[in-house]
Amino acid sequence: MACGAAWKFQDIPLKSGASSASPKSAKEKEQRGGCFRREIANGRGSTRLQLRTEQENTASQRVAIAAGYVREGVQRGAAPTRAGGRHDLVVWARLADDPPGPSHRLLPDLPGGRLTDGVVILRPLGPPDGHAVHALYGVADVRASNARPDPIDVATAARMCGHAEANWLAGSRAHLAIVDVATGDFTGDIGLFHLSPVGEGMIGYAVLPPWRGRGYATRAVRLLTAWALGPAGLARIVAGTDPANSASQRVLSGAGFTREGYQRGHLPSAGGGRADVVSYALLATDLTDSR
Repeated sequence: MACGAAWKFQDIPLKSGASSASPKSAKEKEQRGGCFRREIANGRGSTRLQLRTEQENTASQRVAIAAGYVREGVQRGAAPTRAGGRHDLVVWARLADDPPGPSHRLLPDLPGGRLTDGVVILRPLGPPDGHAVHALYGVADVRASNARPDPIDVATAARMCGHAEANWLAGSRAHLAIVDVATGDFTGDIGLFHLSPVGEGMIGYAVLPPWRGRGYATRAVRLLTAWALGPAGLARIVAGTDPANSASQRVLSGAGFTREGYQRGHLPSAGGGRADVVSYALLATDLTDSR
């Protein structure tokens, strides 16, 4: 929004409550919690409240959602860091005529914070998973099947895990670890992404070589799709595999997906080319009909 002389701004630091220490400056207050910006139109009586949070500060983001604030985007390099650099801030806003109550979330939290079938657990990724995710995407066939054109280095993996909860709250991606119940070991990951307001999402998954051949990918896909097409309220989930990846195609078929077609040059591939994809889909009605 362009703001001219008719607007007054008032920053109101929001303390996150995570620490009992008193911040010594407005900058520290914003880094620990969030910072409200109140915009008042002279003579018109309308008010807009704005809250900015760090992407890692999901506690303040949950406060914003509960208070009815709507996520508006990310301001790049919006705040200084103590090391002398700049970091991004997530922007939330609430208008005077917004409806009461929490703002809508496209992706709800998992019941109890995880999904399990007694053999595997799916739990949201977090900062401690950075090294495991980097190792997973360093596996040659996982790297080759990844649609990202750039390699996932240590810093990228750490950022992916550090921002995973914020992305979940934003409704852009649910990224989870696949954990072996017996050992507690990280065995792979699974994600629900490319979510649309019309109720469609896409899944992707990868399993570390030592854990393959045990049905973990199929179990993970079943758990995630049952939640996504049930409590999360999606109507359709799509997936795609390399035409030569028969193992992944068996995973999708075993999880109830139906092959829908062959898409030529659908995704970017290593070296700047395009890769063909065999496309699959699972509908909420497929689960209902199978019961």
